[in-house]
Amino acid sequence: MKFPLLSMTLCLLAIGCGPTGPKLAEVSGVITIDGKPLHGAVVSFSPAEPGGSPSYGLTDVEGRYSLFFSRDRTGAMPGKHNVTIETEKLGREDQQALRDAGQPVPEYVAIPYRYRQMGTLTADVESGRNEVNLELTSAKK
Repeated sequence: MKFPLLSMTLCLLAIGCGPTGPKLAEVSGVITIDGKPLHGAVVSFSPAEPGGSPSYGLTDVEGRYSLFFSRDRTGAMPGKHNVTIETEKLGREDQQALRDAGQPVPEYVAIPYRYRQMGTLTADVESGRNEVNLELTSAKK
């Protein structure tokens, strides 16, 4: 598989805790950039406190995501999180593989570096359901 970012995310989802482990809260939302849905982005929520494990999600064509803690568990650990968002330009083979699988091919959108570094975006995850919508801008700050 030639999706380095996606491959890394899937590997991280496959490891980690089984059905037991820390208490998790459901987290989902929509990510937009300049008011448009951001498709094919990997979002990660990393606990700000040491010792916690991150959760990951992948945005769909509408920019919606849901977080996964491990392959078997959805959600994120309650508490404050540093949020990062990454996109990747797919090669022709990867684009064709998605088409062959009947999946939409995300249009590559370069997002500013500030959204890929820890500490720029944060979110508080509380017990229960959480909707964390992130509105990004491509303008330089």
